[in-house]
Amino acid sequence: MIWFYGEIYKLYHCTFSAMNQIKKILIALWGEKKYLAFLALGFQRFYSAHILGINYQDIYFLKKIIAEGDYCIDIGAHLGYYTVEMSRIVGNSGKVFAIEPMSKFQETLRGLLIKKRIANVELYQCALGGGAEFVDMGIPLIGNAKKYGYSRVMEASAYYTYVETEKVKNESGDALFAGLIKVNFIKCDVEGLEVAVFTSLMDTIAKNRPVLLCELADKNERIKLYEMLLPFNYEIFILRDGKLHHLHAGSDQRAISHNHYFIPGSALEKFSAHIQQQDFSKD
Repeated sequence: MIWFYGEIYKLYHCTFSAMNQIKKILIALWGEKKYLAFLALGFQRFYSAHILGINYQDIYFLKKIIAEGDYCIDIGAHLGYYTVEMSRIVGNSGKVFAIEPMSKFQETLRGLLIKKRIANVELYQCALGGGAEFVDMGIPLIGNAKKYGYSRVMEASAYYTYVETEKVKNESGDALFAGLIKVNFIKCDVEGLEVAVFTSLMDTIAKNRPVLLCELADKNERIKLYEMLLPFNYEIFILRDGKLHHLHAGSDQRAISHNHYFIPGSALEKFSAHIQQQDFSKD
């Protein structure tokens, strides 16, 4: 079976056209539910074998940012790529709170947690941020293929054609997590609405000063989030060559996979061994 996953992995990383063909064949053979379960479990096996590329460096870096006993929030958990590793690191004395709004991914992640006998993860099926009671989520069609990894709030990305949609309950992050005794780390990847999500978590951030890992493809969104966090003395970093490099909010430097770390000043000494003492924004 390991050989099978290895061969599929090699095939899956060939040309975009071939990838789409392989996906169509597997879905035709197995059905969508089994295919998604295959992706979720296959990723964990590839991760454990340390054969994933640089686009997944932030998952490998988690062990340097979080620790046993930490409470972590995974917003946009999808198939559990970050969730499972967070769970492993924080252990039985820690907790992971995973937010995945779409039913098919929620079901796949729940199945993965059961299969791996993971008990320290709590799943929530909702969206965060914004003022509406419900939001319309969708999976878009890109290059004649249904792109599961691009699921998003449809109103914010109206230029896509969506092949599957779902109405999802919208929640306030502060209300959802008000009862937590602590929050040490928040990862957020919600396809362009990260600032809106963190707007709904400002009380949680003010109280706990967690480290934030956030996908920000737009420099203007990075600036907005930085300015929101100014009262809490956060600094921005990006990961390169296994080290965190300081980044000015207005820098034109692009982070790998658009991932940015926001670390409060009070925690800089704690992570000093992992911070490159150089202003990468001037490279």
